[in-house]
Amino acid sequence: MGAPDMIITQKKSFFDTIKESNLMRPTGILYILFSLLTFAVAANYFSGAWILFQYMPLSFVYLNAVRDYAMPMGFMPIFFNILLIFAAIRLGIGAMCLIFGKTPKMGGLLGLIGKIDLWIVIPLTIFSLFFFDRFGFMWFPIISFAPTIFLLRGSARLDNRPGRAAREEARTAKVFLIPAFLGLSFMTYIPLTAVFGISLFDWQIPFPPVFAGFKNLIDLFSAGSFFWTSVWLTVIYAFLAVALGMVYSMTIAILLNRKIPGRVFFRTAFYLPFIIPIVSSMLIFRLIYSPNGVINNIINMFGGDRVYFLFENATIIPAIAMISVWMSGNIIVIKMAGLANIPRSYLESAEIDGANAWQRFWKITIPCMSPIIFYNMLMSLITNMQVVVPSLMLTSGGQSGATVIPQSFRFVAYELYMTAFARSGHLGRAGAISFALFILIGVLTAILFTTSKKWLFYEGGGPS
Repeated sequence: MGAPDMIITQKKSFFDTIKESNLMRPTGILYILFSLLTFAVAANYFSGAWILFQYMPLSFVYLNAVRDYAMPMGFMPIFFNILLIFAAIRLGIGAMCLIFGKTPKMGGLLGLIGKIDLWIVIPLTIFSLFFFDRFGFMWFPIISFAPTIFLLRGSARLDNRPGRAAREEARTAKVFLIPAFLGLSFMTYIPLTAVFGISLFDWQIPFPPVFAGFKNLIDLFSAGSFFWTSVWLTVIYAFLAVALGMVYSMTIAILLNRKIPGRVFFRTAFYLPFIIPIVSSMLIFRLIYSPNGVINNIINMFGGDRVYFLFENATIIPAIAMISVWMSGNIIVIKMAGLANIPRSYLESAEIDGANAWQRFWKITIPCMSPIIFYNMLMSLITNMQVVVPSLMLTSGGQSGATVIPQSFRFVAYELYMTAFARSGHLGRAGAISFALFILIGVLTAILFTTSKKWLFYEGGGPS
C-alpha cells in the first residue's frame, strides 16, 4: 500500500472516529461556558462597568407610545434577571450532560431537554432581533444555538431505544428547520401576537394607549354590532366567489385541454386577467357596471330596465363575486396541468367498460383532480375572506371615505381598514377586528380540512 493510500485511510479513520464519538461531554462543556458567559454579561450590566458596551443591549426599539406605556426602560433590569435564570438553567443542563453523557437510558430525557432549550432560545433570538436598538447584541442568541444543536445531535446518538435512526433524523431535520421557523415567526407569529396585544388597548391615534382588556373584543361580538353583519356579508361573498370560481375554472380548463384551433391564444386570454393589476381591473368593472355601462346598454337594447349593480343590495355581492371569478386565470392554469396529468389508461378503461363522458368526469376526472381542487378551494377561500379592494375602488371609499355601500354591506377587511385609518385611527378596535377575522378564517379552514377527508383522493395513497 502506497503513501497516498495510507493518507486516505488515516483521514477516513479520523472522520469515522469523530462521527462515532460521544458528543455529550463537549456539549456539557459548551453549556457551562455559555452559562459563565451569560453570568458575565449580566454582571457587566448590574455592576455598571459596561465593558464593550457596543455589544450590549442599550435600549428598546418601539413606537414611542408603546415604549412609554407598554414596555418602559425599567424592563431592562428584568431582562437581565431573566438572563440570569437562563444561565442557571443552562448550567444545570451542562451538568446533566457531563453526568449522564454515557448513559443510553438518559438519551430520551436529554433530547427532551434539548427541545425545551431550543424553544427558549428561539424567543430570545426573536426578542433580540426586533426589540433591541441596533444589532449589537445579536451575537448572544446566535451562539446560544450551538450548545442546543450539539445536545440534540448527541442525545440522538446516545438514545438506543427502538427507532433510533428515525429519531436522529427527525432531530436533525428540526435543527435545519430553525431558519424557516424564524422566518415564519417574523412574518406571521409575531405580527399576529402584536395584533392581539394591540386589541387589548383603547388606542386612538395620536393619544397614548390605555389598557382595556377584552373590552374591544366584547364590544365587537356584542348584540347589534356591525361585525356580525360584516361577517355574514363576507362569508356569503367568499362562498359565492369560491363556488363560481371552481366551476368556471374547471369548465375553461377542460375546454382548453382539448386540441382546438388557437388553443395557445385562448390560454393566454383566460390567464391575462390574473396578471392585470387589481386596481385596473376594478376600474374597468366600475365602468362596466355603471348605469351607462356595457351590461346596462345590452339590457336596455332588449327593452329591460337599467340595473344599478353597485347600488342595489341584491346585486352588490354577485357583481363583486363575478370580478373574482373573472380574475381566476391562475386556477385555470393549475387545473389544466392537473387534467394533463390524469393517466389516460383510467379514462380508456372506463370508456371500454361503457362509461359515458359524464360518468368518466365524475368517477375519474374529479377524484384524480381532488387534491388540486382542494388546494385551489383553500387558497381562494382565504383570499376572498380578506377582500377589501372592491369596497375601496368600486365605490370610491378609499378616496373620500364616503361609500355608496351601506353599513349593512361592508366586508370585514373594509371595516378593519376604515376603523384603523379613516375613523380617527382606533387601532385597538382595528386590532380586535383583525384578530377576529383571523379566528374566522381559521375556523372555516379547519372545517374545509375536516370535510375534505371524505372526498379527497390521492393516487399515490397519501394522507386523505
